[in-house]
Amino acid sequence: MKKNEYCSAAIIVCQWWGVSMYRTGIRFSSAAMRFALLAVLASLSGCSFYNQPYPPPNVHQQGYDLQVVQVDDFGSLWDPKEAGNTLQALKEVPQNENLLVVIFIHGWHHNAAAGDENLLDFKETMAALRSAVDTPQRSAVREAQTGSSKLNLVGIYVGWRGKSLPLPLDYATMWWRKSAAERVGDGDISEFVERLDGIYLQRNATAEGKQPGQRPFMGLVTIGHSFGAQVLFRSISRALEYPLVQRAPCEAQILAPNANTSNRTMVQNPVDSLGDLNILVNPALEAYQFGRIDALYRQLAFSYTQTPQLVVFSADNDIPRQTYFPIGQAVNRPFRPGFRSADNDYQRALWATALGDLQQQQTHRLDLSTKPDSLSDSDYGGSQPGKTVREFDFSGETVFSGVKLEPLAPGVSGGPAATANSPVIVAVTHDKIIDGHNGIFEPVFRNFLVQYVAYIEGKRFLLRSGESVALRSAPGSQVQSAKPASSQQCNE
Repeated sequence: MKKNEYCSAAIIVCQWWGVSMYRTGIRFSSAAMRFALLAVLASLSGCSFYNQPYPPPNVHQQGYDLQVVQVDDFGSLWDPKEAGNTLQALKEVPQNENLLVVIFIHGWHHNAAAGDENLLDFKETMAALRSAVDTPQRSAVREAQTGSSKLNLVGIYVGWRGKSLPLPLDYATMWWRKSAAERVGDGDISEFVERLDGIYLQRNATAEGKQPGQRPFMGLVTIGHSFGAQVLFRSISRALEYPLVQRAPCEAQILAPNANTSNRTMVQNPVDSLGDLNILVNPALEAYQFGRIDALYRQLAFSYTQTPQLVVFSADNDIPRQTYFPIGQAVNRPFRPGFRSADNDYQRALWATALGDLQQQQTHRLDLSTKPDSLSDSDYGGSQPGKTVREFDFSGETVFSGVKLEPLAPGVSGGPAATANSPVIVAVTHDKIIDGHNGIFEPVFRNFLVQYVAYIEGKRFLLRSGESVALRSAPGSQVQSAKPASSQQCNE
């Protein structure tokens, strides 16, 4: 039997088996039955369903450009020219024009097919962002600060083989799709993101050499969902860890979540990482991977010039991450050593729990709210134009479109209290905002996120003017070294 014929037959067998068991009420009472079905499912992993590039959509959408970059299961670009053309198109945007780029990396059950739900939802999100950044007052601020009210908006959708079997069988692929996401994150997409960040740095550095009122701005926002968050985290983690290491006085104690947080060191220059803002939604990666960042940033205190660099949003009814993820980690138990006895409980929790679900790492709650929006377009005006936006703390209580982001009260999470103007936020929410693992484009959440991103970009734009420019571009701003603390101080 040919491979394609075998795969099709196996799919039919699995679906027939499932339907028959549902109709007859038969359970997996037989070990042999369970083993046989698992064997068939495992054999399907060798079937190359959806292992292909998809025709890209039209570049020019209504109000923005859409680029699609695709990688295969091993992390290699399907078409390097496709990625190269995307980067070249950004380089060719005139230096005197403003530019905002948003990257979205999809997760489990999705790909770059024209009808993929994530791709369609991303298009709607980009259209909403276009409306948010094109209000008369924001356009006027751009005109005054850069000499041009025009803003080129570009969305980049990163497609990979997040869907490897037809539904519902794809639900059995969580464990090997995670391995694929790690390969993709370590592959060509990492270089692509780094080259994109290079364009971002070059354009903004060039602008800083110009006179006030003639400084074009480039913004860069990345978003990863599910295993797409794993892909993205591989690219951004070191970019964030490095400036934190330079500023934190003590080495990270990953297994001691409350260590070195009683006397926080004030950061003189803001922490920057990759681009302006990186967002992970229902990330399917171990909390352990985030442990170093968590242990470093909590040693520090920040001024109003700091903006969020890494924001995690996690649904409290995300069954795949809360149930399947720990099971998948347990399956690997025979192939790794046991946890250290002294730190057994927390080390196990870091390994077995998805980022966003570990209570000690949580800092915020995302809830519905009847309060008015924290900021409005009028805040770009006034006697001191933009002062309210420029000094706003986006890690404090923040309300947009009926949704409130709020720091957890001290002691609620089991970790130290959230810090003001924090570069890192780990927020948990409920089904009315993000419903389950895949409900990330619910209108309520999307409306909040669009305004949150738009105003953070507005703040970073304003920080590049006047006195704030000197703060962010001061010599050595990314290599500020903290005064070493004593061993006793670091173990308190």
